[in-house]
Parts: sequence; structure tokens; C-alpha cells
Amino acid sequence: MLREEKLYTTSADYVYDELLHKILMRQIKPGEHLAEVNIAVSLGVSRTPVREALRRLASQGLLEVIPNVGAKVVSPTQKDLEDTFMVRNALETMAVRLAVKNINPTYLAEMEEAIKQEEQALRSGDFEEYLGVNEEFHRIIAQLSGNNVLEDFIKNCIARISIYTVFTEPPVEEIIRTSLAEHKEILNAIKERDVNRAEKTMEEHIINTLNSLLLYDKKNR
Repeated sequence: MLREEKLYTTSADYVYDELLHKILMRQIKPGEHLAEVNIAVSLGVSRTPVREALRRLASQGLLEVIPNVGAKVVSPTQKDLEDTFMVRNALETMAVRLAVKNINPTYLAEMEEAIKQEEQALRSGDFEEYLGVNEEFHRIIAQLSGNNVLEDFIKNCIARISIYTVFTEPPVEEIIRTSLAEHKEILNAIKERDVNRAEKTMEEHIINTLNSLLLYDKKNR
């Protein structure tokens, strides 16, 4: 699938997006070393934006920076998965609880559009598209919480989980189909302004996702 062309504000944004894409497409593997100079040459930029992009990916837990050399793609352990999802559960159940109280037609329309895009990703089997739409669905809920700090933490957490999802190599159709059904349940609970149900369905969604990734991770090790 051809990637949509983007306009970047900075060279660092461009480098970050290119590296993230390669990780998501499994073109860069866990444990693989990334040399600053090689990245700079291949992308036609200086080493400064490369360092900035590597630091950004490292802050999301995706890379381990090696000073003056480059970085190494992390190889997440079972504990990494469990720890990340523990934090995610606390953050996102809080976010959806606040979101129910702040819901309005604009945000509902955005979530419904995200669901439609997720259905398209299921039909096309496009895993990268699914990961992007999945992040968007959860980002909308985080934004609707009205808490900017909470939103930032959730964005970081979801970005890390997207990479962990790729590394566990789950069956694409199954993971998208399950996620889509659970997202619809969350959306319905928000529409009905049912705080308890929204919180419960979000928690079940997060726990189910973790259990699935742990299962696939064990199979692939």
C-alpha cells in the first residue's frame, strides 16, 4: 500500500515518521542497531534531526539510545507488556470516565468515523492503517477527558503498545476484528452516558488486548 505524502514542520519529524514506519512494517527488527550516520545519509538529512528523532522514539520506550553512535530497537519482555498495560488500564479507565461527562456531537462523530476507518482496515487487512486508527480512537477519548496531562501520558502509552503489538506478530484479521467489536461497545456506552459501563468495557478491552499479545508473544518466542 502506498503511503500518504505528508508535509513536515521539521526534519526531525520526518526522520521520526520514517523510522516509526519501518518499525511498524517490521523492516527494522527488535535488537537491530541503528547508526546515526547511516540514517542521515539514507534520508538526506544531517545527524542533528536524526538524534532528535532517536531521542523521541527512546522516550516512548521503543529504542535504547547509544551515545554518539545511534540506537538499538528494544526487545520488549513479558514484564514490559504487563507493566505498560497496567499503566494504560489506570489511565484509560480514568479518561473514559471523564469523557462520558464531556461528550458532545463533534467528538461522537469523530469516534464514529474512526470506527468506519477501522472497518476499512479490517476489509483491506492493512495492519499499519489499523494501528493508526486504533491510536486515533483512543486519542479522541483522551482528548475528550479534558485533562491535557492525562492525554499526553495516554498518547505515549499507546505509541509504545503499537510497537509491542507489531513485535508479537499477532494474526492481523483476528486482532482487528476483536478490537473493532470492543471499540463499538465502548462507543455505545459513551453514547448512552453510562459511566460504569464505559469504564468496565474499556478495562475489559485493555485486559483482552494484553492477554492476546501475551499469547501470541509466547507462540513466537
